[in-house]
Amino acid sequence: MKKIVSLLCLSLLAFTTQAQKWVAGTPAGTEYLTIDKNGTSTIPNGRHITPYGRQISTAPHPYGLALSPDGSVAVTANSGTAPISISIIKNVLANNASVQQVPDKSSTDKGVLEACFMGLAITPDNKSVYVSGGQTNKIFLFDLETGKQKTTINCATKANGINYYHGYIGDMVLSNDGKTLYAVDQIGFRLVVIDTQSGKIRHNIPTGRYPFGICLSPDGQRVYVANVGVFEYKPFTDLDMDDLKETAHKWPATRYNSKEMKEGIPDEGVPALGDPNAPEAFSVWSYAVQNGKPVVQAKIKTGILVGQMVEDFPAVGGSSPNSVVATDQYVFVTNGNNDCVSVIDMKQDTVVNTIYLNPEPRLGKLRGLIPFGVAVSPDQKRLYVAEAGLNAVAVVDVPTLKVLGHIPTGWFPSKLKVSPDGKQLIVTNAKGYGSGPNGGTTFTLGPEGSYIGSLMKGTVSVMDIPADDELPALTQKVLDNNYRFTQVAASDDNPIPPYPGASESPIKHIVFISKENRTYDEVFGQFEGANGDSTIARYGLNRDFASRDKKRSVTGGDVMPNHHALSRQFAMSDNYYCDSDVSADGHRWLVNTYPNEWVETGTTAAYGGQRSMRDTSQAPGNLSFYGSSGSIYPEDYNEAGSIWEHLERNKKDFFNWGFGVEMAAAYSDSTMKYIGELYTVNYPLPAPLFDKSSQKFPTYNMAIPDQFRADVFMKEFNEKWGGDGKTLPSLLTLMLPNDHGTRERPAAGYPFVESYMADNDLALGRAIEFLSHTPYWKNMMIVVTEDDPQGGVDHVDAHRSLLMVISPYVKKNYVGHQHYSFGSIFKTFWHVLGTPYLNQYDATATDMSDMFTNTPDFTPYNAMPADPRIFDPQKALDPFDEKFDWKAFAESEELDRTETMQKRRAEDDEDLREKRGKKVNKVKKKKRVKISPREF
Repeated sequence: MKKIVSLLCLSLLAFTTQAQKWVAGTPAGTEYLTIDKNGTSTIPNGRHITPYGRQISTAPHPYGLALSPDGSVAVTANSGTAPISISIIKNVLANNASVQQVPDKSSTDKGVLEACFMGLAITPDNKSVYVSGGQTNKIFLFDLETGKQKTTINCATKANGINYYHGYIGDMVLSNDGKTLYAVDQIGFRLVVIDTQSGKIRHNIPTGRYPFGICLSPDGQRVYVANVGVFEYKPFTDLDMDDLKETAHKWPATRYNSKEMKEGIPDEGVPALGDPNAPEAFSVWSYAVQNGKPVVQAKIKTGILVGQMVEDFPAVGGSSPNSVVATDQYVFVTNGNNDCVSVIDMKQDTVVNTIYLNPEPRLGKLRGLIPFGVAVSPDQKRLYVAEAGLNAVAVVDVPTLKVLGHIPTGWFPSKLKVSPDGKQLIVTNAKGYGSGPNGGTTFTLGPEGSYIGSLMKGTVSVMDIPADDELPALTQKVLDNNYRFTQVAASDDNPIPPYPGASESPIKHIVFISKENRTYDEVFGQFEGANGDSTIARYGLNRDFASRDKKRSVTGGDVMPNHHALSRQFAMSDNYYCDSDVSADGHRWLVNTYPNEWVETGTTAAYGGQRSMRDTSQAPGNLSFYGSSGSIYPEDYNEAGSIWEHLERNKKDFFNWGFGVEMAAAYSDSTMKYIGELYTVNYPLPAPLFDKSSQKFPTYNMAIPDQFRADVFMKEFNEKWGGDGKTLPSLLTLMLPNDHGTRERPAAGYPFVESYMADNDLALGRAIEFLSHTPYWKNMMIVVTEDDPQGGVDHVDAHRSLLMVISPYVKKNYVGHQHYSFGSIFKTFWHVLGTPYLNQYDATATDMSDMFTNTPDFTPYNAMPADPRIFDPQKALDPFDEKFDWKAFAESEELDRTETMQKRRAEDDEDLREKRGKKVNKVKKKKRVKISPREF
């Protein structure tokens, strides 16, 4: 393996298994998440927020920013959850700044502003602002004084035989004289040139795929567009849209970066996607303005190419060039996946330098800074880069192209502007200080409600630009906010080694189980000895509830008894947080892929009601909108890839049930017992995942009971690794999604929303009972978590969720109080398996060694039955013609239940079992029902 030059890099094991003395951890320690706007706040990944300067609150997710030419007014485009809005900040550079929200209400007002997405441009007279309209395919003009809409420009048109009826208008820039507006259409793959005096489209110019950022040269004679897309995705050519159930594909068609992906499989209806390094993908296009029309001069590849060697492995993801800014000499481009800025010489249209931003050499080439917005000072001597993953702004000296330091900001800085006099910096922080709690006895419900996305207020930081000699102290503050390094020695006194390769762990097999959308309090709020709020434990024990129509009710029902019993027998955390807000980013985090700027902006827009998955749209980029589907896609592959590529290159075997195979634009109904959906578009799967995933296991489909998933899992497990001479892989991944919940379906065995939780609970209990009775149990660790917490409420923070650790080597009946996040899970995996870290999020999290002991207890787990009033497993399984062995299940129960569960035993008598047994052979024919897409 190629050695890293810096001795400090060697010490952390960036990509080596040599012993190390330094280990990074979270600054949070045992802190629970808090928001302190006058001090230090803690965010879900355990890092601290201490934003520099003055902070101004906006609506959630301000991913767009414009500053008036005179510097008096700033406008943010808030493209997240409702209200979709703009924030007009008057006197932004003064201490008496005021904020006007448009529309001024807690819900989106289609009569005022239907949608917006990132793009803003203020007119030279400082009186009006253009606002990009996202999927409306429109641009709106607002009066900055009154906040009233003045006019609308419709970008739907036909040009050169191309129908631009559907579009998604994003970033934009206005010419110096205000007469020409340039805007990118993300799904139309076009640059729209508009005459502002007439409001007419002058030109529609082709761009690369999914154009994301745009800028003008200072003289207005050059236009630069950054393209973050990879492919133009297309449906399979052999589909019959009137009979998708018979013609849609039963499995994703191609592996990522394979010959079949690039060239297609015409005989099987699989269209070609081409080369991920094509000029249209991950590129910056340079245009010369000739007689008012931009003409392409160059298509420039920036950052690291797909397949290019990084240390000793080929890059999996591309560069994701997303934002651009120009001086008289250079164009600066942020590469979101490479943690660097490409420097393009304007005369040569060629990359002449690369500025790497990482301020912590001990992290080597681990990525995670996510450079996003860029701005240049008026004298063109300073470049400022928003480092969304570091919660900081990098300061770069333009003459030398050297990083001078970093300034702390709020959570996820996105866009920035420099005041006209060059003395102040304005930064939008898309996630502000975080969400805070969204329920419990001390929570007061505001007009925005309790939904996590609505609580994530954005902020604008307004700061005096620090002098160069102040930057070292500010840079140290940034480092302290993000990382804590401690010196450790190799030790074998815990089954979790202190770093990869420090010792050999007795744990050889990891089972990673993902569930859907629950918070800590709604399941474990009653748990004694933990930080919970029992008043919001709606899915706990001894709960009273009714159906929505009030016709059915349960008194004293134990909704999720296995979760509580498992936590009593093993270990759980009350200080664990999902890095994700919702399912779309959650499924990225679940495979150790941190969402880049393309995912973050698209996800918040989609969950705010801005989706563009129109079946009738012919826009070439329409299928680049993935919604909440549980997969990763080429546009958001990190440079080093996900756990799948990481395991493969480190020669660790794995097998997968359900992770990452739920694709967008799929077809599903209630009869699809295997896989759970059919595929209609050639979205490639990560290559290692293609061959190591079950092609029977149902992915996300709420019409399928988790009991069936548990059956498929156990059957395939026995087929592959049952009996002598078999070797279980290092990692197994299993998805049990029905705790997501959906509408009540009494006829299908789900008379309450709680029924889905009970289904999920029983499936989890059965799966762990099964695993704990295999020969592999003595060397096994099972980790259970959620993909995101958006479905419930919590009195500590809306991001707090479930983390259960089950193993002979965990402490018994133990509640861990150390801060944990997704990164903690993966860091623990890599310490056990002796593999390097994958990115900065796992490398700098706190591992879960606190929950483990060197004294094993090999007692297996025995699952608890569901309360039949809440959920009847056989009724749910009847349409699937599955024979569930209730007698064997009942006989496996031991008298080791927690005291609170004893009352359930009286109900589980022989008569009830007999009644259940009679149902086993009844197969009910169900009418086929097409289910709706995932509910957000």
